[in-house]
Amino acid sequence: MDPMTKNLLVVLLAAVGTLFLLVSALGILRLPDVLTRMHAAGIAATLGITCLLLATGVHFFSQGQMLRMIALIILFFLTAPIATTTMARAAYRTSPSGQFVLAHDDLAHLSNAAQQKNQFEGQTNEES
Repeated sequence: MDPMTKNLLVVLLAAVGTLFLLVSALGILRLPDVLTRMHAAGIAATLGITCLLLATGVHFFSQGQMLRMIALIILFFLTAPIATTTMARAAYRTSPSGQFVLAHDDLAHLSNAAQQKNQFEGQTNEES
């Protein structure tokens, strides 16, 4: 690849990555509640970091850095959804019950079952 094409590709990937990260930051600042903010942070930031890592890999391709960047992208794609889901569950469990307006609440059933189990275990411990 000639240097002009390589530099153009690096600048294009870095610009797209920076644009996605800017959209992510604006989403975090402007969106109304925790769950939608986390959605903006999870999706846009993942795409932005992916583009920036690809730009870095292309720029340092002659030094063998592309495989490291691809490994980092794979690692980020594996860990970011897990971290976002864990933070969303923590926000759901620690918030007042009327804060979120959800069309379908999958966690309500699980939360009620966990509370009933804890109450039952507390009663059996008191009786012992």
